[in-house]
Amino acid sequence: MIENYSTQTTPTTTKDWTDRSVEERIKLISNELKKNKLYENFEPIKAPDNGQVVIRVEKIIPANERGLLLLELEQKLKSNIDVGITIWCEPVGDKSKLRKLRGIQINS
Repeated sequence: MIENYSTQTTPTTTKDWTDRSVEERIKLISNELKKNKLYENFEPIKAPDNGQVVIRVEKIIPANERGLLLLELEQKLKSNIDVGITIWCEPVGDKSKLRKLRGIQINS
């Protein structure tokens, strides 16, 4: 039978996480990323009190691999640093060279 997690409370960050400065949090995450070669192109850019860590990905990762890779990373960070961490990817602009050649601009 499938379990329903919709009624579960979301884990929040601990006092240990909130007592650290943003720079300390980013350094903690960077050190954890350096432990695994899979995450060599990942860079933490934001680490607020609420645990919503924003990661910049410097390499294009195929869609069929990206989700699982990010979920595994989030689980590692939750178990090794803080249970309240969630991973978010930095938003990336339009990289289509064809649209740029036609002069189409997307306003956000």
